[in-house]
Amino acid sequence: MRMFRRMGLCCKTLFQWIGVLWQLLYGVWRVSKLPRPIVSIFGGARISGDDVYFRKAHELGQRLVELDISVLTGGGPGIMEAASCGAIVPKEGKTRMMGIGVTDLGESANKCVQEYFELNYFFARKWLLTRFSSAFVVFPGGFGTLDELSEVITLIQTKKLKRVPIVLFGVEYWDHFMQWLKMEALKHGTISQEDLDLFTMTDDLEQVLCLIRDECKVTP
Repeated sequence: MRMFRRMGLCCKTLFQWIGVLWQLLYGVWRVSKLPRPIVSIFGGARISGDDVYFRKAHELGQRLVELDISVLTGGGPGIMEAASCGAIVPKEGKTRMMGIGVTDLGESANKCVQEYFELNYFFARKWLLTRFSSAFVVFPGGFGTLDELSEVITLIQTKKLKRVPIVLFGVEYWDHFMQWLKMEALKHGTISQEDLDLFTMTDDLEQVLCLIRDECKVTP
């Protein structure tokens, strides 16, 4: 009886992984339509339109597409909407912006996203948001944003992903996080100084664009 339960568990897991693989293949096919280079923008879904970070994300999206750099987000509200609205190009132009959502998350596609699709698995979404980007800009956000940030840092730290710019935008918001890393994590030896050097914290949009231009080898 125990053997049958184990076989049932194995079969269930196998079918789940087949579903994940199909989602990944579908996602790769969709993301392949987005012209390179690509920058992923992460940030909170609860950031409102009158917030300074919303306005900065909107400006960043606009400036990136002016440099022929595509914008990839989670496709939802807040920072994702701001970046998407900034990255809108004319109907006759080539789409330079895409959103990847997750089903049953309670977030609908924002009003500006031009290319959007949903996946059933967070894992598949994060994999697609991280594997094709030449830089990552992380605006203030909650647990989901921290999850995405940690995923990118860990992949680069363990050399599973090429080292590219990671920017924490918003010094006031991220400063306590950085202080915790320096005063606690670094102090106790759970991270190294080299790990801290993987990302940059700034309020300066021009610095962000400079890092991205250098990585993507584009001219102003």
